[in-house]
Amino acid sequence: MKYQDLLELKKRMDFNLTEPEVLVKLVEKARSKGEKAQKDMRRLQQISSKIADIFEKEGLILKEETLEQVKLRYKRAVGIDGSFQLAGGAGGKWYAPISVARIIFKNGFGSQPHVDIFWAGIQEIDETDHPEPKNAASLMMLTAESKAILNWGTLNKPSFVFIDGPVVDPPVMSLGGEDYIKDRCEGIKKCLEKSIVIGCVKRSRDRFYIKYLEKLLSNTSAKDYLSQFLTDQHLMAYIFAHARSRKYFGPIFTNWIDISSVNKIYELYKKHGIYVTCLFFQKSMTSPVLRLDIPFLNPPENDSKTDEIVLQAVKATDMWTYPGQDYPLPVILAHEKCNIREGCAQVLYEEIITKSRTVDPYNQLILTQLR
Repeated sequence: MKYQDLLELKKRMDFNLTEPEVLVKLVEKARSKGEKAQKDMRRLQQISSKIADIFEKEGLILKEETLEQVKLRYKRAVGIDGSFQLAGGAGGKWYAPISVARIIFKNGFGSQPHVDIFWAGIQEIDETDHPEPKNAASLMMLTAESKAILNWGTLNKPSFVFIDGPVVDPPVMSLGGEDYIKDRCEGIKKCLEKSIVIGCVKRSRDRFYIKYLEKLLSNTSAKDYLSQFLTDQHLMAYIFAHARSRKYFGPIFTNWIDISSVNKIYELYKKHGIYVTCLFFQKSMTSPVLRLDIPFLNPPENDSKTDEIVLQAVKATDMWTYPGQDYPLPVILAHEKCNIREGCAQVLYEEIITKSRTVDPYNQLILTQLR
């Protein structure tokens, strides 16, 4: 069976193993919630139709013809991503398998990619030192990812550098602190000396664009409707759907905005010399909406230089997203090559416990309880 088929089978088994009395009540609630969600979708569809009309009028949506005259600067493309899992926990000791991969297309489209496992290891995490082990493991993974970005920058090879996730990662100050931000900015700055960096955000939970639109459209009826959308991606999924209802099937994207002054974390990146712009992009009608983060070494201005780099990033994203794929190929491959699944982490943990065994019955009993 395929991996996804196994996951589906497990899901159904878990459902069937739930107590019938509980299932009856939960299914009733699910149907009720579904009816409410359907009503909400109809309401948001009507609202977003009005916003989409204003988008068209204000020129906030750009289409394929904007990209037709753009010639890509580089053939080379690189995808960078990291992964981790947690296992253990008994007695307060956790183990975190972590990996970071780079996929390098040296000769552009159609060339054979080179797989570079930049780093792979197992980190020990003591719960007394790190009360939230998952956050600690995430930070370790992101630190290794930032080192991979810095290392690529030191190679001085002009390229499009696709990062799986946002440029500002993690998006909260409590994880990593300013020392981590400084190190990540150093890596990004080094890359930007020769390359264009593109953060591909698959599930944007922010409201940067909504806040921008509330100011931009303050004199229109759209301002009152924007607050009803939970996230930027929630809004843009509806807006793009309306644009596509007019029989447009090619790539579509929004104007870029400067998000370097929206909150404390972005201001800290700005303090360390990284200015971040973002926009929303969709390859085709069936593709997911992506947020593209495009960093700069200088404050972005509404001029041809900034626009040219942004259009380079959008064009590269469009070109490297092959038909039938949701995301740029370097991102997809980097994710697949570094991905550590939960079952793998459990097997590694069992191997650690197995290798720890001794002939002492007392220690054997303790190890059994730690499994």
